[in-house]
Amino acid sequence: MTKSFIFPRILLVFFLTFITASLFAQTTVRSGDMVITGRLMTFYKGIYVARGGVEAVQQDRKMTADKGIYDQNLEIIKAMDNVKVEMPDTSMTADYMEVYVKEERVSARGNPRVIKIMERGSTSTEDAQQSKKTRVILTCDEIEGFNREDRFLAKGRVKVVEVNYREGETPEEALENEKKPLTLITSEIMEAYAEENKMVAKNNVEIITETLKATGDRAVYLNDENRIIITGHAHAIQATKEQGKTSQTSEVFANKIIYYIDSDRTIAVGNVKATVYPGSTKN
Repeated sequence: MTKSFIFPRILLVFFLTFITASLFAQTTVRSGDMVITGRLMTFYKGIYVARGGVEAVQQDRKMTADKGIYDQNLEIIKAMDNVKVEMPDTSMTADYMEVYVKEERVSARGNPRVIKIMERGSTSTEDAQQSKKTRVILTCDEIEGFNREDRFLAKGRVKVVEVNYREGETPEEALENEKKPLTLITSEIMEAYAEENKMVAKNNVEIITETLKATGDRAVYLNDENRIIITGHAHAIQATKEQGKTSQTSEVFANKIIYYIDSDRTIAVGNVKATVYPGSTKN
């Protein structure tokens, strides 16, 4: 009688072992040109749920997260916890992200943060035009990325910090470096266009550099030309420094204010009202 139960028990153990191994095995799913890999815990009516790490790769973009849900019918990926997207010279992190595969659109919420390494021209020297790398960090409440248009839209408490790029710096050094930005821009909305290499800030725009504080309704940051164009109630206060002292401070109201980053100078256009204050405040 005992022997009659040996074979069924062996089958049961084998079956349970096989099912457990299948649940935790690395599994790959394809959606168009996107390849999704992860530990697929459940699959029901075209919906995959992955825990213990998920990765989605599409061309030169890669997304990783601790957990993920892939709806095969709608072709939507929902990634949660420690979400990171890596692209050439750009990375984005967030707590939660949705990828719409058909639309080639990404939506990120929960502490979204974008870091981009940029190379922009600097003032020309006697020998040749030089360029330098900077690191641009963007934070906000929500980000939408549109791959087909090569642009993204940031909304809510937008903050853009640009600092000198330092090869091999640690995360701690990078955070410390952000406390001394070359340029700081805040606004309610920010659009970035990769092909044109420009950013457009809207609503309650404020720009701060070492010598400038400017405000306006809209600002266009043209990276290739190293200048910022401020319009809509444009106002700027700029200090001129010589040998560690403020030689003078100027205040300008105008329809448009153009700030040239490398030469640290401004040009005001339309209904200009300017005041110059002499000064000698030490740095």
